[in-house]
Amino acid sequence: MYRINFDKSTFLLFIRRSYVLITLFLIYLPLLFIVALSFNGSSEKGNIILDFSNPTLENWIGLFQDDDFTSNLFNSFTVAALVTPISIIIGVITCFGMWHASSKTNKVFKAFSTANISVPDIITGVSLTLLFASIWLPLGLDYGYTTVVISHISFTTPYAIITIYPKMLALNKNLINASNDLGASKIRTFFKVIIPHLLPSIIAASMIIIAISFDDFVITLLVSGNFTTISSAIYLSSKGIKAWIVTFGALLVVLFIAGSIALSFYKILKTKKKGR
Repeated sequence: MYRINFDKSTFLLFIRRSYVLITLFLIYLPLLFIVALSFNGSSEKGNIILDFSNPTLENWIGLFQDDDFTSNLFNSFTVAALVTPISIIIGVITCFGMWHASSKTNKVFKAFSTANISVPDIITGVSLTLLFASIWLPLGLDYGYTTVVISHISFTTPYAIITIYPKMLALNKNLINASNDLGASKIRTFFKVIIPHLLPSIIAASMIIIAISFDDFVITLLVSGNFTTISSAIYLSSKGIKAWIVTFGALLVVLFIAGSIALSFYKILKTKKKGR
């Protein structure tokens, strides 16, 4: 018989060198599982089948043929398409005002933005519901697309502010003074100097807002009425997990991994070019 020699120092060395990979594996294991699960078939009721013996592309081929999925996805896109630019515009104007304001005013604005983010979704949702019940419903208007958009703007704008403001602080005031000395108006300076400087943070804030808008369920459910988004449809699904939910989740995972790999290669190539 062979005896396995257990070397404690070797084991600890292995853990130190590979714990990051082990942690990443544990984090991504559920995501990889949902990708594998998406290649299973679906039942007559449209639920995913937990059987890995017969892989098929049925769910992927029929994903965008599912009316329930496409209608809810369209609703989420229309909400995010309106919420994102409005939140970004409000965020940029607010950051520009904070940049010109005193330090005390900055602290107040940052405190309010942070407080809004830290408030639980259920509290925000209930407060918005009561607000609409007091103002919106007496006007003869119902809950729906408009109330969802207003609600999403209210809780995504603080994310735009805290994402854009650090970049605003890094702006060199001499650039604005130089633009003014060259005869540019304040509006031209804003769009030709300030906006290009803030563009990376604006893009980052837009991605965050889109993700939050797509993912929100609690607030959307309370103010949506009969209007449903992709997140509310997923959370409210009953009698089994629908195949389109698993396939859509797998699609997002694949896009995320592909985007991360592409970004990594881009950074590597950019670093190599700088090194030459």
